[in-house]
Amino acid sequence: MKLNRRNTLIGLGTIVAGGGAALGTGAFSTVEAGRSVDVSTAGDDSALLELEIVNDTLAGEGGEDDLIEFEVDDLNRDALTRFEDAFEIRYGGDEDHSYTLEIRVDDENGASETNLLGRDGEPMYFEGSAQLGSGEGNNEVTLDVVFDLQGDNDEEEIPSEITIVAERN
Repeated sequence: MKLNRRNTLIGLGTIVAGGGAALGTGAFSTVEAGRSVDVSTAGDDSALLELEIVNDTLAGEGGEDDLIEFEVDDLNRDALTRFEDAFEIRYGGDEDHSYTLEIRVDDENGASETNLLGRDGEPMYFEGSAQLGSGEGNNEVTLDVVFDLQGDNDEEEIPSEITIVAERN
């Protein structure tokens, strides 16, 4: 083969392409890097998600850390007790976002077991819309709190802690 400019350029291009394939491009598909994170919470007056018990019968005394506490001492056995419009969740942000709500019970390892929003048949569950967002009429969700001690449900099975999750759509 006679060496000319075109053959030299094709040969150099082949060498560069082959070398790039053999040595890699420097791109990556995954990266794992440790970083520190500092998270702080805000009181309900300045939080993006505001929580409030609006039923005086359910409202506990709370605590020093803005703890939301349901306090009901005398639930009827073998009955379904509903507190209508008892718990409010409000979006306090000024950005245009929508969220899907979950009210979870976590197991002892922190893994979510059950979503109590709209979960008939649990000893305690919540009824109402799972959609929350900014905009007129959509920045507040009012939920019913239901205690169902019928059948096999027992007062001892009412969760002592719940986690409220708002996942951005």
